[in-house]
Amino acid sequence: MAEDKKTSTKAPKADKPKDKKKSKKNPFKSVVSFFKSVKAEGKKVVWANAKDVLRNTVIVLIVVTVVGLAIYGVDTVLSLGMKGIKSLADKETTTASAQAEDKTNEIDKILENATAEDTTAQETTKAAE
Repeated sequence: MAEDKKTSTKAPKADKPKDKKKSKKNPFKSVVSFFKSVKAEGKKVVWANAKDVLRNTVIVLIVVTVVGLAIYGVDTVLSLGMKGIKSLADKETTTASAQAEDKTNEIDKILENATAEDTTAQETTKAAE
């Protein structure tokens, strides 16, 4: 079989004559042939019957509804989770603010006491002089 391929030779292709003038294609013929081929392909199309179309439409609507509900559910759960995290952060911020305010009040009281003691000590020193 391999020998057959080696021994068989194809005839050389004939060169196209170069002296023929290149003809310009008519654009209207191209358009007409295009629409003829479109019509021929349109005849080959097999259309589904009404029962199949209705069944496929119902299937698509069911799938779209199920997927939509799934996306809605995931979105709702994530939204509630984010709201919960935000409320925890607000509580901690409020608690931290209250603690900071308490510490500030304690510091203010200590400073007031220290200032009052200094004032009393200065008055005592002046009175003793």
